[in-house]
Amino acid sequence: MSEIIELDDWLKGQADTFETKKKLFFTSIIHKPSGEKVVEGFRYFTAPIEALVAAFESGDLAAIEALPYALDDDGDPDTTSVCLLLAYTDGGAFLAAQPQEYRDYEPFLVREPKYFTATGAQAAALDQSS
Repeated sequence: MSEIIELDDWLKGQADTFETKKKLFFTSIIHKPSGEKVVEGFRYFTAPIEALVAAFESGDLAAIEALPYALDDDGDPDTTSVCLLLAYTDGGAFLAAQPQEYRDYEPFLVREPKYFTATGAQAAALDQSS
């Protein structure tokens, strides 16, 4: 079985749609059709990985949004072993995601990345890193 490719490498591999711009200390990914910088983020869930994978595989963003987010006692975003990696543009040109699970404190990619239909506001609301 082949290794699952990481979300940012998956995007970089689509040279017709994405462009990599190297800066002094970091690299940016640009969505060519919109000219927007790709924002990378994540969301942690308290649901089991199987629930996230089922919602992910159905392609239903609303089902993913309905899963319980990981929140601390103050209602702020928290971490768990179940994570959804995100890449999107603020303008809503695209949203790509990939489920990940931490096993013994090591990240394990569960599925290949895929695209979802979403607005920029939906993607930003899902991203707990912003």
